This record gives sequence, C-alpha cells and structure tokens, in this order.
Amino acid sequence: MKLKNKNAIITGGSRGIGGAISKLFAKEGANISFCHLDDEKNAINMKKNIESLGSKCLSLNLDISSKENCDLFVSKSINEIGSPDILVNNAGIIYVRPFEKATEEEFDKTINVHLKSTFFITQNCYKEMLKKKSGKIINISSQLVFSGGPNRTDYCAAKGGIFAFTRALSLEAVNNNIHVNTIAPGVAQTNLLDGIDQKVLDDAKSIIPMKRFADPEEIAPTALLLASDDGSFYCGATLSPNGGEVMV
Repeated sequence: MKLKNKNAIITGGSRGIGGAISKLFAKEGANISFCHLDDEKNAINMKKNIESLGSKCLSLNLDISSKENCDLFVSKSINEIGSPDILVNNAGIIYVRPFEKATEEEFDKTINVHLKSTFFITQNCYKEMLKKKSGKIINISSQLVFSGGPNRTDYCAAKGGIFAFTRALSLEAVNNNIHVNTIAPGVAQTNLLDGIDQKVLDDAKSIIPMKRFADPEEIAPTALLLASDDGSFYCGATLSPNGGEVMV
C-alpha cells in the first residue's frame, strides 16, 4: 500500500472529487480526516467505508470559510488521527451567473471557501509538517485558470489564487522536504453541477475531445501520485486531467 500509516486531511471529502480521494487514500492505507458541509448521509457512509478498510477516520460537519473553523478542523484532526502527512485542499462551491449579477456575499463565500480555507488549513498543517521535515500538500484548482470561464468570474479568481499560492509556497516548502502541488482538473460529474442548465452542460461536453465529463474516480489517482513516493520529484507542479480540453 502506497500510503500505509500516513495521515491525510481532506477538505470536502464526503463526495465528488474529495470523496473519491478519501476512498482511494484509505484503500492505500491512510488514516483520513475529512470535513463536509451539511452532507451527513454521504459523510456517514464515507466514514463507514473508510473504517471498514482498517483506517482511522474523522468526519466533521464544518464551514471552513472562517479561520477559526480552519484552525478547529486541523486541531481536531490531529487529536483524532495524528499529525498530518498529507493535506488535500478540495472544498469548493460555485455560482454560475453573469458577472454583472454577482453579489458581494457570493464573492466573499467563494473566495473564503476556496482560497481562505486553503491558506489557513495549509498553514496549520504546514507547521506540523515542518516538525518532521516531511509532507505532501495537494491543492485542487481548475483548468479554468488556463482557459477562463464565463459566468463564474469569482470561481476562476479563487482557483487562480490557489494556483499562484501553490507555486509560491512550493519554493519555501521544498527546503523542508514538503512538496506542494496543484491538480487542475477539467469538469467532473459532481454535485457542483447541480442546478446548471442541461444545455450548458451539453455544450461544455461538446468541446471536450473525449466528449464527456470526468468521473471523480478518474481524478483521484492523480492525487495519489502526488501524495505518495511516486510523486517525489514534483514541486510546484500543476497536473491537469481534463480529457484533452486544455493542454498545458
């Protein structure tokens, strides 16, 4: 097993890409702490699944858009599963509407859930990783940092911030054997697509060379690569499994 006895903290780990990563990491031997927001049914099933594999698991229903809750999540994770070896910043939300209709409340929520939580959860985990001079930090961005995307300007701005944050921190962290990298996936079939008009989704699929969205399970192995010894020479890298839509 590639992650035997490693401790992984995953935001948004009850479903979607984060859920697929939680399951795969547990199968590879990692203990898992994940947070979710009001997704109790999936969270309960995920926790049972992880524990059935012999791994320790903490599930927390927590809004990580505040620094206080970011600190709390990491603190509780350490108490439950131990000091983190791996961090995956995956939690996200998206509002799809014209730029002129975006509100301050939506903007703040988008930036806080994506970028603010990534910054402060990483800071907490980074301090722990510094103590042992070892760690893997994986930030989930988006292919939209390369292509842009209409009607979700705040989402693109937040994901672009994560992209730049990763590159900056990687240059500090590598001197302490901490590897910081980004995954910038294409569109995956997750709950973030709920409520989006079907024609919009069909049009989005039509421009992907593979003519479909990713299954979350197709993204998770990229995270496993970066979390394991197989990814030992990645530093500030961006891997983009996207069906050929954006070639970087």
